[in-house]
Amino acid sequence: MATAPGTPLQRQGTAWTCVRTTDTAPAGAAAPTSAALAPAARAQAADPKPNPGLGMCTGADPRQSSRKAYCVRHWVIYEALGKDGSVADHATVFVAAAASMDSQPQAAWSEDIITEVVEMTEKMPPVTMALSSTCSGQCTSGSSAWDGAAVRFRRLHEGKDGTLSYSSSVGKGFNTTILPTYRVEGAILNGSGPPTHIRPEWNGIEVRCDDDSGSWPGCIVPGHLANVTFSKARYRGAAIAYEWAQKNLTGKYGDHDHPLNRFTDPLDPKNDKRRDKTCGIGGPNKFVGGATGVPNDSCDEYPFAGSWQGGKDGNQCVDITPRAVGGVWDIANVTVDRAAQPTPPYNAPCIRAHVDNKDNGDAGLEYGRAIQSDRIIDSEAFEVIIAP
Repeated sequence: MATAPGTPLQRQGTAWTCVRTTDTAPAGAAAPTSAALAPAARAQAADPKPNPGLGMCTGADPRQSSRKAYCVRHWVIYEALGKDGSVADHATVFVAAAASMDSQPQAAWSEDIITEVVEMTEKMPPVTMALSSTCSGQCTSGSSAWDGAAVRFRRLHEGKDGTLSYSSSVGKGFNTTILPTYRVEGAILNGSGPPTHIRPEWNGIEVRCDDDSGSWPGCIVPGHLANVTFSKARYRGAAIAYEWAQKNLTGKYGDHDHPLNRFTDPLDPKNDKRRDKTCGIGGPNKFVGGATGVPNDSCDEYPFAGSWQGGKDGNQCVDITPRAVGGVWDIANVTVDRAAQPTPPYNAPCIRAHVDNKDNGDAGLEYGRAIQSDRIIDSEAFEVIIAP
């Protein structure tokens, strides 16, 4: 943009001004200081739901994410150019947008905005920045950062924190893909007359919102494998059964490299028919509760009836009994009650485990909670993690 005639900026030799952005830190730019992050860190310490995205605003990759958080970093470069096009003076402002997908209820989330001047030459005039965002898909963005006002930066390491927010109106039974886009309105102040504003933009990280994986809508960052985690200390025989199946069936169902895929049937939302196909068969291979001495016995199937890999004919399963020895639950104490092969690995598509009914039911509730918290939609892959 041409410099206005007669302004101090023009008199010092600046013919043009430029505001541009990059997702790579300029060679001369300093790393953001801890002081720039301190206000957000203090707010995070007092927040009962801290923002894990703030911990992703470092490292070589300017776009980092997990399933439930992200950080997008960008650098806004202000340049004063001479008549020959060379850069006479310049400033660089670091901008980070860090989000937790759990930061707001329903299908909504907010971003902590961190800014800091990481480079400014001695004669560079003050610069201004206003930051706003839009979003694609079924999404509405909230107010601009700093209530739409432009902030002024005068010196190195000066910065200001803010907030951007988003919400989705995704309908029941559907999901939508959303892409935030950020816009900076920046100017180099020249001390005379209104500044000329330049408006560069950049895209954020893709988000998926749905109202198809639980009782209320929510959002995640796609591209990260979902998980359902079971603690052996809490779910005892149920967790041991799943771990045994992962390590002793050739299909390794549910481990990181062989994830399960969620199955839903609107006509059978609790998958009772698929579960009955595994646990409720009659004939010589009928599952007999209490046959192996487990009190309050029940049939726990794996892979889950609520996965595409589950719902298999119980005649094809390996029947097992997890047991605690000396109060310790471990797969070493599992007994094989029925199998088509004498030794593992077993080329079977499923197991049926003799598990205490409460442990079985509690594990099922944990599965349901994970479906909602990780927003696992129909046919989406997820791994089953067994924790101590």
